[in-house]
Amino acid sequence: MPSTRRSNITKRSGAKLLVESLETEGVSTLFGIPGVDTLGVYDAFLDHPGIRAINVRHEQGAVFMADGYARSGGGVGVAVTSGGPGALNTVTAMATAYNDSSAVLQVMNENPAHVRRKGKGYFHDLRDQFGIFRPVTDFASQVTLASEIPGAINSAMAALLNRRPRPALVEIAGEAFRQSTGAVPVGPAVGEPRRPGDDEIAAAAAAIAAAEAPIIWAGGGVVAAAAGDGLLRLAERLGAPVLTSQAGKGSLPPEHPLHVGNWGNELPVREMLARSDLLVAVGTRFSYFPTGGWSLQLPDRMVQIDLDPEEIGRNYGVGVGVVGDAALSLDLLLARLDAIGAPELASRAAEVADATGRISAAVGTPVEIDVLNQIRKALPHDARVFNDPTTLAFWARSHWPAFQPRTWFVPSGFGTLGFALPAAIGGKIAVPESPSVAIIGDAGVMFTIQDLMTAVEHDISVIVLVFNDEGYGVERRHQDHLYGRRSGVDIQPPDFVALAAAFGATGLFVDDLSKVGTAVERALEVRGPVLVEIPNRFAHPGYGSWVDWSD
Repeated sequence: MPSTRRSNITKRSGAKLLVESLETEGVSTLFGIPGVDTLGVYDAFLDHPGIRAINVRHEQGAVFMADGYARSGGGVGVAVTSGGPGALNTVTAMATAYNDSSAVLQVMNENPAHVRRKGKGYFHDLRDQFGIFRPVTDFASQVTLASEIPGAINSAMAALLNRRPRPALVEIAGEAFRQSTGAVPVGPAVGEPRRPGDDEIAAAAAAIAAAEAPIIWAGGGVVAAAAGDGLLRLAERLGAPVLTSQAGKGSLPPEHPLHVGNWGNELPVREMLARSDLLVAVGTRFSYFPTGGWSLQLPDRMVQIDLDPEEIGRNYGVGVGVVGDAALSLDLLLARLDAIGAPELASRAAEVADATGRISAAVGTPVEIDVLNQIRKALPHDARVFNDPTTLAFWARSHWPAFQPRTWFVPSGFGTLGFALPAAIGGKIAVPESPSVAIIGDAGVMFTIQDLMTAVEHDISVIVLVFNDEGYGVERRHQDHLYGRRSGVDIQPPDFVALAAAFGATGLFVDDLSKVGTAVERALEVRGPVLVEIPNRFAHPGYGSWVDWSD
């Protein structure tokens, strides 16, 4: 006879098990919109007040917010969306996170098994929803049973914590949310810094010890690994100038005498590179803009440290590659330099001061830089600043000083319009004690303006600086230069102050560019979201050198 004993295992639905699994992984905030198959998930949130579910106005905004949350230091950013159009609405935001190495987990549903991928015309039917996300995820899994949910969530978190931080996806069949299971959460996943090989560290130390005039390039991997202390110690030991990419801003204090910044395309810095006999690259892939489209001539000898082995030597030849966590690799490298008695080198700070001084004198202080200076002065050093690829952001790529890591964010890899507003919302939730600011254009803000309502509903004090030049200013510059006439780049914006009021936010208007800093100071005093409209006709600085050095 079959046993009549009652099981001691408490069963729950897959939807409840998903929420329990996320909570076990330490998730305290997530972003999303409920769909038909995920209603059970949203019902389960009511029994788990430790998880704050931010209800957004567009699925793309959910992933942008999760991205901003992760970049600001909140840990893994999590989005929960429905399948079909809800899923596809997020592809651009997932690609943005993928290109900029941001730790985002997206959980979405797929249709039930009896209609899934069969072309029967079922609601939200897609031929291959999962396949669409392959190019924009580093880890992805499909779940068909409720019992598989805990393992899938744990594996995704483990990937995000132990590999290059690129988006992860867990796709769950609709029926799995409704199934009852005795499975329980597993985890939490633990991140272990990847340790480089001893032979790699030894080879890197030997190359550095043989150098007489080394120079350092710091990228976003330094910020992601919290490796600023090791970078500073290495720079001071070697007396080496430190260049940074946009993503590397804040990895070294901008006032440090060895800090060069993002000036690789200018002649004085190129001359400094030419005088250097070794480049130590840390957490950078040498992308398009900071290298002038890879026209930048780097020293013949290079040591490259990166968590991703595929980045070693991808864009420039490398003598020694070190695959590992940036902070751990720098610590081991410094210890090895001590062990072999490598000499400390004289500081090249005078070269840095000469190069940056020449650049500053040549560029001067046009109105665009003056406005950036006003904003920088008004904001505390810990303010999180999120940028769209708007005209002012191209000036800021070199002229904005980031005094701390994880305070400057640009969708530099994908160049995504609309990123800044929702990402700033996510950043504010991650670090509520610090101001969170979006720098965005009048065209770009309209891509995601609906999520200003999210900030209003959840009382999120984000500041949105809308630089209104009545068009696609970056493309306008290209069109003027290439064709001498315009088509499609001049557009009519709304009344942004009135629009902010319609949402229930505070709207401010700046009638004089000399008053931008004052407007930012006022916005900092307001509770809730503030939109500041700033009319302008900023010039675009271009993509290569800022200065004609031929004279």
